[in-house]
Amino acid sequence: MSLPPQKNTSIGYVLGMGSGLGFVLAAPLAIAIFLGVMIDKKLETFPIALIISILIGIGLTIVNLYKIIIPFLEKRSKK
Repeated sequence: MSLPPQKNTSIGYVLGMGSGLGFVLAAPLAIAIFLGVMIDKKLETFPIALIISILIGIGLTIVNLYKIIIPFLEKRSKK
């Protein structure tokens, strides 16, 4: 007698999904801020490169979240 398949609602799956989304949110912004500060130090144009890199980081974060969330929502709506 085999067990019925379980849904991916275990605590490990939820924690993994949450930490993955947190990394997707934080990584592009952290890298963009770091690069912006380094460029500003090198070119001595303090806020300009930082502001531009933050905007690029926010854009990348939105694109990454879109790529993750839309397939998840489409899969969920088919059920």
